[in-house]
Amino acid sequence: MHIIIGGCGRVGAELADRLSAREHDVVILDTTEESFDRIGGAFNGETLVGDITDKDMLGRAGVEHADGLVAVTNFDNANLMAVEIAKELFGVRHTVARLFNPDREASYRKMGVHYVSGTRLVAKAILNELHAGTFPLHVSFPDADVEVVEMRVAREGHGATVAELEEIPRVRVAAVKRGVRVRIPRLDDRLQTDDLVVAAIGKGAYRQLRGLVVHPHVGEG
Repeated sequence: MHIIIGGCGRVGAELADRLSAREHDVVILDTTEESFDRIGGAFNGETLVGDITDKDMLGRAGVEHADGLVAVTNFDNANLMAVEIAKELFGVRHTVARLFNPDREASYRKMGVHYVSGTRLVAKAILNELHAGTFPLHVSFPDADVEVVEMRVAREGHGATVAELEEIPRVRVAAVKRGVRVRIPRLDDRLQTDDLVVAAIGKGAYRQLRGLVVHPHVGEG
């Protein structure tokens, strides 16, 4: 499939890497060259510096024969405009726009726009990864200090309960994987070394977590 992605933030870069790994033909656009530094070294698609709402740029990206277009910039208006151009002018069948302002959801539905909001993105990602039994999950929200991360329990954290982990301000545990088993834990469940924990984390909590878990993949350096 030929897929065009508009916006190379964390979501766009992650999507580009995953689609490329599945051998799709991927073109990702962003307004700055530096944004492409977020893409992994195994990415074998094409990067273009330009505006996802520019018809000429979409033409360079191959929109005429695109199977799908995803607009995940930081701007609702740009995302909406991009998917409307792709659908109405070029007949792209599969389009998805990222939506930040929840007040616009009703309007998007009336317009027939397929969209993903921040809340739905996180919920769907967690459900998908729980179903798959793996946790390649890192979700962040632009202009916010909360992320959903994967953490591995360190030896120092062995025996701690979920409740004790959540006593750290701004930590909420969503799921725990031990071996091949994935579960939503009770507060009195005790963690074991090498358990994988998926949690919503406020950035201020990372330093307090370092004694219990291997440092999360994203967040504070």
